[in-house]
Amino acid sequence: MSPPALKGLAIATTLLLAGCRGRGSEPAGGSLERDAAILTARTLGLAYLRSEQLAQAETAFSKIVALAPDQALGYANLGLVHLRLGRYDVAEREIRRAAARDTASDDIALTLAKVYELTGRTVEARHEVDRVLRRSPDDLRALYELAALDPASKETYLRRIVGRAPNNVAARLELVDALVSRGAADSAAAELEALERQLPELPREANRFFQQALGLARAGRAAAAAVPAATFHRFMETTAPYQASLEKLRGAGGAPPGYPILTFNPVITPPAQDARTIAAAIRFSDVTTTVGLGGVPPLPDTAGDVALAIGDYDRDGAEDVFVGAHLFHNELAHATETTDRAGIRLRDRAGGAVAATFGDYDNDGRPDLYVATASGGALFRNAGDSTFTDVTAAAGLGGAPPATAALFVDLDHDGDVDLFLATPSGNRVYRNVLGGRFEEMAGPMGLGGGAGGTRDAAFGDLDGDGLVDLVVVGNDGRLTLFRNAGQGRFEDATAASGLTQGGAQGHAAAVAVGDYDNDGFLDLFVASAGGTAPVLYHNRGDGTFESDRRSAAFATLGTLAARAALFFDYDNDGFLDLVVVGAPTKAGARGVYLFRNDQTGRFVDHSAILPDDLRAARRVAAVDYDRDGDLDLIVVGEDGRPRLLLNDGGNANQYVKVELTALRTGSGKNNRFGIGATLELRAGKLYQSRVVTGPVTHFGLGQRLKADVLRVRWPNGVAQTVYYPGTDADILEQQILKGSCPFLYAWDGTAFRFVTDVMWRSALGMPLGIMAGGTDIASAPPHASREYMRIPGRALAPRNGRYVLQLTEELWETAYLDQAKLLAVDHPDSVDVYVDEGFVPPAPGPAALRLYPVSHPRPPVSATDEHGTDWLPALRARDDRYVAPLTLTRYQGLATLHDLILDLGDLKGLESDSVYLFLAGWIYPTDASINIALAQSGKPGVVFPYLEVKDAQGRWRRLADVPFPSGKNKTVIVDLTGKFLSADHHVRIRTNMEIYWDQAFVAAARARTSSSITVLDPATADLHYRGFSRLYRKGGRYGPEWAAYEDVSRESPWEPIVGRYTRYGDVLPLVRAPDDMYVIIAPGDETTLTFDASAAPPLPPGWTRDFLLYTDAWLKDSDRNTAMGATVAPLPFHGMSRYPYGADEAYPTDAAHTRYLETYNTRRVEILRSRAFRALAQDDSAGRLR
Repeated sequence: MSPPALKGLAIATTLLLAGCRGRGSEPAGGSLERDAAILTARTLGLAYLRSEQLAQAETAFSKIVALAPDQALGYANLGLVHLRLGRYDVAEREIRRAAARDTASDDIALTLAKVYELTGRTVEARHEVDRVLRRSPDDLRALYELAALDPASKETYLRRIVGRAPNNVAARLELVDALVSRGAADSAAAELEALERQLPELPREANRFFQQALGLARAGRAAAAAVPAATFHRFMETTAPYQASLEKLRGAGGAPPGYPILTFNPVITPPAQDARTIAAAIRFSDVTTTVGLGGVPPLPDTAGDVALAIGDYDRDGAEDVFVGAHLFHNELAHATETTDRAGIRLRDRAGGAVAATFGDYDNDGRPDLYVATASGGALFRNAGDSTFTDVTAAAGLGGAPPATAALFVDLDHDGDVDLFLATPSGNRVYRNVLGGRFEEMAGPMGLGGGAGGTRDAAFGDLDGDGLVDLVVVGNDGRLTLFRNAGQGRFEDATAASGLTQGGAQGHAAAVAVGDYDNDGFLDLFVASAGGTAPVLYHNRGDGTFESDRRSAAFATLGTLAARAALFFDYDNDGFLDLVVVGAPTKAGARGVYLFRNDQTGRFVDHSAILPDDLRAARRVAAVDYDRDGDLDLIVVGEDGRPRLLLNDGGNANQYVKVELTALRTGSGKNNRFGIGATLELRAGKLYQSRVVTGPVTHFGLGQRLKADVLRVRWPNGVAQTVYYPGTDADILEQQILKGSCPFLYAWDGTAFRFVTDVMWRSALGMPLGIMAGGTDIASAPPHASREYMRIPGRALAPRNGRYVLQLTEELWETAYLDQAKLLAVDHPDSVDVYVDEGFVPPAPGPAALRLYPVSHPRPPVSATDEHGTDWLPALRARDDRYVAPLTLTRYQGLATLHDLILDLGDLKGLESDSVYLFLAGWIYPTDASINIALAQSGKPGVVFPYLEVKDAQGRWRRLADVPFPSGKNKTVIVDLTGKFLSADHHVRIRTNMEIYWDQAFVAAARARTSSSITVLDPATADLHYRGFSRLYRKGGRYGPEWAAYEDVSRESPWEPIVGRYTRYGDVLPLVRAPDDMYVIIAPGDETTLTFDASAAPPLPPGWTRDFLLYTDAWLKDSDRNTAMGATVAPLPFHGMSRYPYGADEAYPTDAAHTRYLETYNTRRVEILRSRAFRALAQDDSAGRLR
C-alpha cells in the first residue's frame, strides 16, 4: 500500500478507535476498546511492513507488544522489522520471544531460520527448517528454504514442491534447471511438458526458447537444452504469474526475508477470541481516495446501472477493479487507472458501462472482459501484456443488447464459459462455440423468456446433480429458476421449486446464492424492490426451497429498494454473512446493510461497523484488495463512484484461498478457472461449500489453524481431493480418464494382473459430434458391444482347476453385461494368433471371429514421422516404447496432424498370398463434452487414421480408413493385399487422434494354419463390490493408464449414478445368453467369472494356448453431455433403433423380463450429496477419508 493510502488508513482507524469507546459492556477476553486497538495496530503494522515503511511498522507492532504481551504476533513482527533493517541481534531477540510464546508457529520458525542464515549459522537454520517440516511436511516455504540451504539435495526438495504445488511456475522452472544441469534430459522434458499444459499461451519470443529447450531435452541433449531453458527461465522471471508463484515460496515481494504473522495464537487466550467479540471489533475503513480509487467522475443523475467487476487481469496475484468505464490496476493495494493504456475504449463512454464481468472465454489463462453499455456491449480479449483488444465483432457479439447483469459461466458443461446477459428485452445466452465466437442460444437452450426484461441473475448447482442451474430476476419482480437438464438444455422449474411461496414473487430485485447454514446445499437470498421484506430461501436438499424467517434483522430492509446482494464471510468464521445495497425509501436511512451470520443460520444487523455515510448504492463486490486474508468491500454509490471499504480485523481468524487452474492443453474438459465448480472444505467439525464464481474462492476457518481436506467437483463432474490444503490452495486439474471401458484382469498363476479394457464398441448416449462425419452432431449407435479380446496364454493360468477373470467397473460409467464366454485357442507354438481389436466409428456390426495366425513377422525397414524422426527402435517389439510425444491440442484425445511412415521393404513371398500390417498401440479418447464442443465449432475435429500408398509417380494416394485401437494394448490389423499402386512399399498412416503406436510388423496371415478353438461357458459368475485400483502410466508418461489390482481403495472418486443395479451375489444366469437380462454393474463393482479349465483339451506336443474373451454388452458413461448418463435407465435392449429410445420403443415387458427386473435389479443407488462428505471422519493414519 502506498504511503498516502497508509496515512489515510491510519486516520480512519484512529477515528474508528475513538468512536468505539463506550460501546457496551466488556466482553470476555478484554475490553472492546482494547481489542479494537490491537486489531487496528496489527492491520496498520502489516500494511506498513508490506510496503517496507519499517519505522511506522515498528511503532505499530510495539503497541501490540504493550497491549498483548502474552501474544507472539507483536514480538514476531517486531523482530521481522529489525531483520529487514539489518539489526540481526535485536531481531533474533524478539523472534525468540515470539517462539517462546508460540512453539507451533511455522512462520516464526522460518523467520528465525532466516536470521541464522543471514548470520552464517547454516546448521541452526537447517535445524529450524527441519522442525517446520516435521510439523508440516508439505510447507512450500520450508522446502524451498532447504533447497537453498542444501544444494546437494536441491532437486529432491524442488520435486516435493512441484508434487505439492504442481502449478507453481517458479519451482518447476528451477527444477528444469537442476535436471538439465545433471544431464537428466528426459526428466527435464517431462517437466517442460507439464509447464506447457498449464501455462497461459506464451508470447512468440518466449515460446521460441521454450520449444528449443523442449525439443533438445526430448532428443536427450541436456547440455544443449540448458541455454534455451535458462533463457526461457529469465524471460518468465519478469512475468506477473512467475512472481506470484515465487511469492508463495519466498513470501510477499519475494526478496525481503522473513514471514509476517497475521493471526493471534488460539492456543493462548487471544484478544477477541470469542467469535462475536471478534466480529464486533472489526471495522470497515473507507480508504477510497488514499488508495487511488477516487478519480472516477460522477455520473449524471439520470444514469442507470454502473458496471463493477473484479479480476486479476495481469495475473500478479492482486485483484484489479473495473468500475464505470474505468480500469484500475492494483499494485501493493494502490490503484492506478490503466483504462487507456490497457486499450479499454468504449464506443459510448459518455453513457458509461452499466454491467461488466471478467472471464477467460478463450481458455488461454488470461481473464478477458465483457462490458455492457447503454447501447450494447463490448468484449475485450486479454492480450497477455496488460492490454486488451476489442474483439466484439469477431466474437459475434456486435448485436448484443444493453444488459443490467453479465455472467461468464459454462452453462452447457463443454469446457468453456458462455455469456449470460440480463437485458431489458429478456434473457440472452451467448454460447461459446470455439474459435473465439459466440452464438445466441437462449431459446434453443430453454433459457428464453423474461420478455418484460430481466435485471439480475445468479448461478450454482442448486439441486446437487452436478449441473449449473440459473436463477433470474425479472423487471416485474418475479423469480425464475432454470434447472439444468443436461446436454445444454434448461427447464423452467419455478413452479415446483417453492420459490412462488414466501412472498418474494413480484417483489424481487436482486438474488444471491450461497450455503448460509453449511449443510452442503446452495440457498438463495432474494432482496426486494422496497416496501416488502426480503426472503431467505433454505434449500431442502433437492433443489426446492422453503422460506427461513428466523432472522428478524431483515425487517430493516423494508425501507430499502435493493439493487444487489452478496454472500461473503467478512469475519472469517466459516459462515457466510450478507451485504445488501440499494436506495433507501426513507429519508436518512442506510443504503448499505451488513448482516452477520451468528453460526446458527440466523443473521444479525452489523451495519454499524460500516462507515456512517453510506447512502444509496448500486453495486457491491467482496474482494481481498490488500491481500491480508480478509474480504474488503467495494461499493458503487448512487453517483457511480466506487468506495473501497477495507476490512480491519477480519483476519483475526484463519482463512484459505482456493484458486483452480484447468489444464490448457491435453484436456479441454473444464474452463480455465473452474467457474461453476463446487468446493467443499472441512476443518475439524466445520464444513463449508461454495460455488466457484471467480478465479479465487475465499473460506474462513475461524480459530482453526488449517483445513483438513478440500474437495473440488470440477464442472465436468470429476472430483479432486486435496488433504491439508495451505492458506493459498492452488489446485491444478488432474488429467484422468473418467470414462472408457471396464477393466479386465486375469489370474496368471501368481496374481491377478491387468490385461486390457473391454466393451469399447458400445457408447450409449454419447454424442459423437462431427466424429461421425459431416458437421452435424450425431449420437453413437445403440448396438451392443460384441467383440473378441485377446488374452495371451502367459496371462491366464488355471486356479484350482478354473480360469478366473475379473471384470471391474472403475470409471464413471455403467456397464450392462449380457453374455461372456472364454475361447481357448490352441495352435503350434511357432505361430502367434491375433484378432483385429481395431475400431472404426460410428460402429461396426458384431465382431466376426477371424483368427490371424502369424509365423514370420517382418519389422519395417524404416519408420519415421512427419519430421523424419527415426522410430524404428520403438516399433520393433511390443515393449512399451511408443511413437511419442505427440503435439497435443487443447482437447484430450486430439493432437496436431501426425504421420507414421513405414517402409515395408521387399514383400516377395507375401504379396501373392496375403499381406497384413499389424499395429499395436493404445488410444487416449475424447469424451462426450469434448465432442459437443468440437461440433459447436462447425469445423472438422477428429481425423480418423487413414492409409496412403505411393503411386508410380511417387505421390501419396489415400486408400482407406485404418481402425484405431479399441482402448489399451490393442492390435489393429490392416489388409494390404493388392493395395499397393507401385513397387514402392512405403505406407503412411495419418491422423490427429491421440494414438500411441508400440509395435509394427507386416506378415502373411494364412487362415489355413492349424488351430483348435474350444468355447468355455462361465462355470460361475459372482457380482460384488471391490473398489478402485491405483492407476499408473505403464511405460512412462506416454504409456496408457494401467491398473494395479492389488492396490485398491474402497472410496469412490465418482458421483453416484442413480438407479437400480443388479444385486450382489450369483449372476451366472445373466451372462450365459444375449437375452436382454444382464448384469448391471456400477462403479466399484467387480464380476468374477470362472471357466472350467478341464473342459479344454490337452495340448499336443509343440502347441500352445492363447485365449479370447467374448462379451455382448453395453456401456454408458456419466459425462455431463451423455444422454441419460446420470442414471441407469432407460435400460438398453437388442434391437432398439436409437438410445435413448422414444415412446415407440420399450424394454421388453414380458413375464420373464419382468421377473428378471424384480429378482435381480434390486440394488438402489441414490445421490450421496454433500452431507455425506461433511460427515466423513478423518483417518489420520491413512491420510484419507473413510
